[in-house]
Amino acid sequence: MLPSWPSAQAQGQAGALVFAVESLAAQTLDPILEQRPGNAVYQAAMYDSLVGFNLAKGGTGPGVAERWELAADGLSWTFFLRPSQTFHNGDKLTAQDVKFSLQRQMAPNSTAATAATMRRTIKSIDVIDDLTLRVNTNSPQISLPASLSRAVAPEGAVMPHAYIERVGEEEFRRKPIGSGPWRFLRNVPGDRIEFEAAATPHWRGTPNFKNLHILLVPEESTRVAMVRTGEAAIASIGPETMLGATRAGLQVLSVPGTMQAVFQFWGAFRPDQKDNPIAKPRVRQALSLAIDRQELIKHVMNGKASLPYPFATFGYTESFTAERWEKWSREAFRYDPALARKILAEEGYPNGFELKFANTALPGTQFMVDIGTVVADMWTKIGIRVTLKHYEWGSFQPLERGDQAALAGWASMYRTAGRPDAPWRYNSSYSPDSTQRLLGDKDNCQTACQAFVDVYRALLDERDPTKRTTLNDRMVEIIADSWTVIPIIEGMGYYAINTKKVGQFAAIPGRHELGDVFERIPHPEQAPWKK
Repeated sequence: MLPSWPSAQAQGQAGALVFAVESLAAQTLDPILEQRPGNAVYQAAMYDSLVGFNLAKGGTGPGVAERWELAADGLSWTFFLRPSQTFHNGDKLTAQDVKFSLQRQMAPNSTAATAATMRRTIKSIDVIDDLTLRVNTNSPQISLPASLSRAVAPEGAVMPHAYIERVGEEEFRRKPIGSGPWRFLRNVPGDRIEFEAAATPHWRGTPNFKNLHILLVPEESTRVAMVRTGEAAIASIGPETMLGATRAGLQVLSVPGTMQAVFQFWGAFRPDQKDNPIAKPRVRQALSLAIDRQELIKHVMNGKASLPYPFATFGYTESFTAERWEKWSREAFRYDPALARKILAEEGYPNGFELKFANTALPGTQFMVDIGTVVADMWTKIGIRVTLKHYEWGSFQPLERGDQAALAGWASMYRTAGRPDAPWRYNSSYSPDSTQRLLGDKDNCQTACQAFVDVYRALLDERDPTKRTTLNDRMVEIIADSWTVIPIIEGMGYYAINTKKVGQFAAIPGRHELGDVFERIPHPEQAPWKK
């Protein structure tokens, strides 16, 4: 039996909002057992996060905490919570719950992606009063608020301390409660998760629908058919389905800034690759100039994509001069096959060269394979003899590990996800001790690699916002000039919508999943939600 709560009967709430999705991930309602996909789709409906979103721009914004401050010594962050927040059982949400939730995310039984990082960086957590919390760190952690925002990861989810202590973890997992706009009703493994609108108004938005049903429907054509017949109001789709959905009379919603499709070069810095053409930055630049990105956007992405910013940056990236880099990208990522051939000739390859290219797609972005195929064809037009090998993600991912012998000297497709904090993604790709180490390793860290290491280390400690932006821009510049990871397009998330079931609404830039906007979706006769 579920905990006893008042029934949600807010004025105007009626009907069920039905959302069909391709995956329910682990389909668990315990935040410490789920990573981003599940958290962003269904856990977001019932849990609030310590740090939230900037609804208009994307990236971080107020959440359970209205604001936060970094101490002068850089060794602690103080979070100031919104007053009058409650969990679905009526318990007040306080700083004690936030402390408990962060400690739970760091616990040994947590499978949170950053649990080990949190244990390493967080020294202690102090509750100042019911609405004030201080997180003490072992070293300056400038990006801590972003790491506790659902714009980045699920580790900031706030859970009810008293309830979990009273009923135990297993009972909490069967009958979870949170503080979000939707409260849990039931979970049918392999089929659906159902929620009811919370009984009281919520700062994120009070739902217009009484119920929310999230259905697992793996087959995309079935999801689209459900939206067409009205069995579902919204369904996730891929770019290849957009035209068919439009022709069926459905509206297609695009969510900007969700990812970049990129191609990148593996082991180009290694001494055993010094005679490989891709060891030369100008050759790598020539391969970018040979790509007609506008044609890719038009024909592969059905017009629902855009030219990218530099690697792993977006319009909402923090401490980043977006206007400068938007102008740079228009020039750097232009289509100029004549200049590409000229550069190849100047570098000693007037007749082109052979290039091994691994074509793969991370989960949820199968269209990357189509992009890779077209890119390979464009390269042949400047004389590149491409050996194209297709990999399922499950067989490609292990090649990244260890000495990467099978990838050295290759190019491959890859993807970046939309995050507001660029240094995290840069470190995971370029640090000499990272998994990918695309610029150099511990034994071979030359000029560009060392320059990156120096600026990244400076970023970790810099607390002045202006100086931090200067350093962040310098980091982007070093990597952009290296031409080791080259963005192809900035992608979007896509949804088919039955406008007879729901009214118009805007998604959050960079937030592919809709878990944080369900409460803002109107009925067809209601005014649209705009950011």
